[in-house]
Amino acid sequence: MAVFVTLIIDGTIGMVLTYALVIALVLSLIMTLLLIKAVKVKPVMASRAISKGDKLECEIWLENKMILPASLIEVEIDASAHFSVDGEKKLIGSVSSRSVNTLNYQLIAKHSGLGHVRIQSVNLTDYLGIFSFKIKIPETDSDLTVPIYPDIPLASVQTNMIKNSSQFLSSDDEEESDETSLTPTGLAGYDHREYVVGDPIKRINWKASSKRDILLVRLDERIKGSGRTFLLDLPYTLDNDLELTVRDNVIEGTLALLNSLLAEGREATVYYKKQNMWISAVIHTTADVYMLQEEMSDFEAEDSSMDLPPKLLSGKSLICLSSAMDYSYMSAENVISHFPDSILITSYAATLPIISQNQWVISDDFDINKV
Repeated sequence: MAVFVTLIIDGTIGMVLTYALVIALVLSLIMTLLLIKAVKVKPVMASRAISKGDKLECEIWLENKMILPASLIEVEIDASAHFSVDGEKKLIGSVSSRSVNTLNYQLIAKHSGLGHVRIQSVNLTDYLGIFSFKIKIPETDSDLTVPIYPDIPLASVQTNMIKNSSQFLSSDDEEESDETSLTPTGLAGYDHREYVVGDPIKRINWKASSKRDILLVRLDERIKGSGRTFLLDLPYTLDNDLELTVRDNVIEGTLALLNSLLAEGREATVYYKKQNMWISAVIHTTADVYMLQEEMSDFEAEDSSMDLPPKLLSGKSLICLSSAMDYSYMSAENVISHFPDSILITSYAATLPIISQNQWVISDDFDINKV
C-alpha cells in the first residue's frame, strides 16, 4: 500500500507511510523479543489423583512481568492415551501488563495408570501478527503426571477355575477332624459362634453344626490352606487405547477376583513389578484390595525384562493374570515355562494365542471362561 501511494498518489506521503511501517515492524519485533523472556507459562492441574471417567480440570497460567502487554499467545497441549481431550488442543489467549491470565481446558480419564499431560509448544506472536516466536518452558512444567485409579468392579467373579483346578485343590475343602482341646463354646478344637448372613460359607464347621443343629462358624483361624498366589504380568505397553484397555481389563479383573475370593473367606498374595522392582501385596481384607488399587493408580510399565520374583522360583503353582498382547507375549510364555501348572488369565481384547493348557480369558464384563 505504501508503494502504491508513493507511485500513484504522492511520493512524500508514500515515503512517510513506508518509514512508519518499517518503524512499527522493528518496534514490534523488539518488544516481542523482550516479552519472550518476561512471559511465563505454567500448567496447573486441579487434582492430584482422579478415577476413570472423571474430568481433570487444567489451567495454563500466563504471567507477564513487563509493563508492555503481550499479544496473542498460542499454547498447544497434548496428553497420553490415558485421556481424551475435551475440546481443542490449541488454546489462544493474551495477558496484559504485569498481570496473570489463565486458559482453561478439560481432560477426561479413560484408562488407569500414570497419565501424562504435556505442553507441546508455546508461541508468542508479534503485535503485527507477522512473526511468531517460541517460548521455552522448563522440563518440569512441560510434562505433568497424574495418577488415575482403576475401577473395582462390583461384579462377582466366578472362582471355580481356581477351586476346581487339580493343582490348587487343598485341604481347605476338608473338615478338620482333630478335636483334642475344648473351647469356651464347649466344642473341641476351635472357638465358634452362630452363623449370620454374610459370613463366608468356608468358615462353617459342618461337623460341629450337625451336632448342635445350628450353623456354627469358626473364629480362631482363617481357612486352612486358603491362600492363593497371584502374579500380575504387566509388560511394557505402547501409548495407545487398545493396549491400555487390555491392561485395565486385567488389573480390574484382578481386583474383582480378589474381592470374590475374600467373600469366600480366601486370602491371596499378589506379586507385581513396579519401578523395576517386584513387590508383594498380601490380601487379608477389602482394605488391602483398595491399597492395591492405589498402587495401580500410578503404575507405569518401564521394561519387558524376563525376571520373576525370587520367592516364586520354588516352583509353586500360581494364577498369572497377563496383559500381554497377541503380537508380544514373551513375558506370559516365560511365566508358563517356569510354572507350567499355573492358571493363565488374559484379556479378551488381547486375542492371545493358546500358550497354556490351563488358559482362561476375562471378558469386558469380568466373566472368566476357558480357552
